[in-house]
Amino acid sequence: MPDVRRSSSVAPTLLLGVLAAVAAPAAAQTDAATLYQRNCASCHGEGRQGTGLGPPLSPATYRYGGTRADIARVIANGIASQGMPSFAPTLSAAEIGAIAELLPARDADRAPDDEEAPAAEEAPAREFDAVPGVHDTLDYAVRVELFADGLETVWSMAFLDADTVLVSERPGRLRVVRRGVLQPQPVTGVPGVYVHEHRWNQAGLFDIALDPDYGRNGWIYLSYAHPLDATGPEGGRLAMTRVVRGRLSGNAWVDQETVYEADHAHYGEPFWHFGGRLAFDPQGRLYLSVGDRGAQELSREPGRPSGKIHRLQPGAAPPVDNPFHGRADALATVFSLGHRNPQGMAFEPGTGRLWATEHGPRGGDELNLVRRGGDYGWPVVSHGINYDGTVLTPDRRADGVEQPAWFWRPSIGVSGLAFYDGDRFPLWRGKALVTALAPRQLRLLTLDGDRVQHEEVLLTTRGRPYEPMVGPDGAIYLVTDDPGQILRLTAEQERPQ
Repeated sequence: MPDVRRSSSVAPTLLLGVLAAVAAPAAAQTDAATLYQRNCASCHGEGRQGTGLGPPLSPATYRYGGTRADIARVIANGIASQGMPSFAPTLSAAEIGAIAELLPARDADRAPDDEEAPAAEEAPAREFDAVPGVHDTLDYAVRVELFADGLETVWSMAFLDADTVLVSERPGRLRVVRRGVLQPQPVTGVPGVYVHEHRWNQAGLFDIALDPDYGRNGWIYLSYAHPLDATGPEGGRLAMTRVVRGRLSGNAWVDQETVYEADHAHYGEPFWHFGGRLAFDPQGRLYLSVGDRGAQELSREPGRPSGKIHRLQPGAAPPVDNPFHGRADALATVFSLGHRNPQGMAFEPGTGRLWATEHGPRGGDELNLVRRGGDYGWPVVSHGINYDGTVLTPDRRADGVEQPAWFWRPSIGVSGLAFYDGDRFPLWRGKALVTALAPRQLRLLTLDGDRVQHEEVLLTTRGRPYEPMVGPDGAIYLVTDDPGQILRLTAEQERPQ
């Protein structure tokens, strides 16, 4: 039986058809008590009071999900690191649903994820934050210009050269901006992506990364929500984060190769928490973030791809110095684990250290210094709470779990991350730029080693800003969703120091 102590799931999602099973036939419902005693009581107690082998089962103690759907999912998946097996091979979906119906559950009517849903506390854009224009910061008067318009939910961009920008639109299009002009036709031949019709959909086309040797080999890397030609028990399309690389020939995507694809057994129906950020290290190794995909209890399981940052060697086997390489119970690509939904990753200039921003639940958004083999604790360690206001976990710290360098409470819907390394803002060199989806802001973080010394809001935008980046001209570029735009920031005047 699951160690389902405290919930942080944001929407009821079943991997094995438990919603249908919750309304199981009367015979199965009648037999639920017998099923519990036969499969669960030895660890959780005949009266659900808990034993030395497993915790008590009540809404006050659930940790891996509190709705009936969460409970059924955990029973089906198991939690290998806690010694709990998967019951999917031995119990039918109806039997799992019957046990979930028997157990006390938490109310399923909760708010969706902060990173996509309009936040109740979200402040409207202020007059002086309207763009374009000149905006005051502590160090500079910053000029904001409209670089490109007419786009839809821009997620990422990359400069192919000084005059050409490749842009990803989350609905599944690659667009080209050439000399400041958006080309009318999208790139052809781009792989088909999964996009859910729900208004809080998080699936689609995500990041763009250029090969470190792009000038010679022309490789461009894309991450996206990859759909299977199959549906799950709830009728939703099965999908997972995938990475491909290809080249541009004129306005066509060609020479596509698969760089990362999880085993199809790990694909799921949730349309959220794909992660999808890409980053290359100085040695040419590619890092990929994958969110927990709605199955939070699997984030710390090294044999499952979700809730991880993976390190790959494009075109070759995973690096042999990856922390779990050679372990039969682990994936060789895993670099770190225990993540909820990292949507920003960047290497710090001068140090080569990898940093990542990560969506928390209600509160608990994080900035993490990502270490090889690091365990970031999700969901058993968090600075956040459940969306319904209840306690997610009593633990802010735990042995062997990395602490965030910075966290935001309440959540800001932290998304993209970049380090400034250009010439237009010399006072900002080495500082981190992060985007906040909920208040629609670009923020500047001053770091001291592995600590954040200061945080400043630089700009409030009309659309949600998904990614900041530093262009080859030293300007800061910011992509937004609604309206779908790219903004360009330059220093108008340096303030007296």
